[in-house]
Amino acid sequence: MAEPTILDPELPSKVIHQFPLPTWIENLAVRSNGDLLLTILTSPELYLLNPSDPKEAVLVHKFEDVLGLSGVVEVKEDVFYVAGSNYSLATFSNEGSSFVWEVDMTSFSKGSKANIKKIAHLTSAGLPNGMELFSKDEGTVWIADSQIGVVWKVNINDGKVENIIEVDEMKPPPPPALQMGINGLKIRDNYLYWSNTGLMLFCRIKIDGAGKATGPVEVLERGILIDDFVFDKKGNAWLATHGMNTLAVVKPSGGVVTAAGSIDKLTVAGGTACQFGRTSSDGDILYLVTTGGMSAPVNGTEVEGGKVVAINTTKFVH
Repeated sequence: MAEPTILDPELPSKVIHQFPLPTWIENLAVRSNGDLLLTILTSPELYLLNPSDPKEAVLVHKFEDVLGLSGVVEVKEDVFYVAGSNYSLATFSNEGSSFVWEVDMTSFSKGSKANIKKIAHLTSAGLPNGMELFSKDEGTVWIADSQIGVVWKVNINDGKVENIIEVDEMKPPPPPALQMGINGLKIRDNYLYWSNTGLMLFCRIKIDGAGKATGPVEVLERGILIDDFVFDKKGNAWLATHGMNTLAVVKPSGGVVTAAGSIDKLTVAGGTACQFGRTSSDGDILYLVTTGGMSAPVNGTEVEGGKVVAINTTKFVH
């Protein structure tokens, strides 16, 4: 990878909510009303945060049978699916079962409960991580397995799980490197895009209507550490770079831009995932969640509780 262009000044950002140390926020989804759903990896908890009034994060549910939560995706209006596992941050391995739950938020309000239903047991999974909707009509979601290096297809109606895509560029690197392969994944214009954290790759492959790969893997960028990512309407891919402590952008024409943060600052330290707002007032706001540097302390020693950062992307024109 060529050296990234660094925005100067960087995009404006502000912390809208911070959890106590140690809290590792792994992922987020945005409700149609603008609320954020946050998954926690250091405890099996799902939180709701209102960006307009972010002082308090409301616990939606604490899940049983797992140590932490990872991916989250909406399938139909206000009905979400969450993955959880017994992945240990001490050993970087899954020490038990993994599951997918349905989280029905349609009647949720502060003081009431969401309707929770376990829908799939991922018996062969290593670390279920990023999630993506494949077919609303069929009720299928895809889950990146960072430990094994495959994409699982889960049917939310009957709980059936199958290996849908498996290529070398999804695998983790050999030891002693970080055993973390495919991490984030998105489907866009008949392509599956994914990040491979350990191999430092950003890739895509063409898929058909059944989800089968129909072409070779295209490596779009190399040498950039990516956790999860999201596309904007113009086709820019916004990347949470975790231990690099930056928000980066891969442009449709190629090339990488560092839009916020830096390796020696806590601005977006340990960024894990990002999503754009969904309301008329925050469509250009990118919400990025972090670990606070838990996996790689800033400057070797600086760690903080995971936080939600709002980044104004309005002036990004690269």
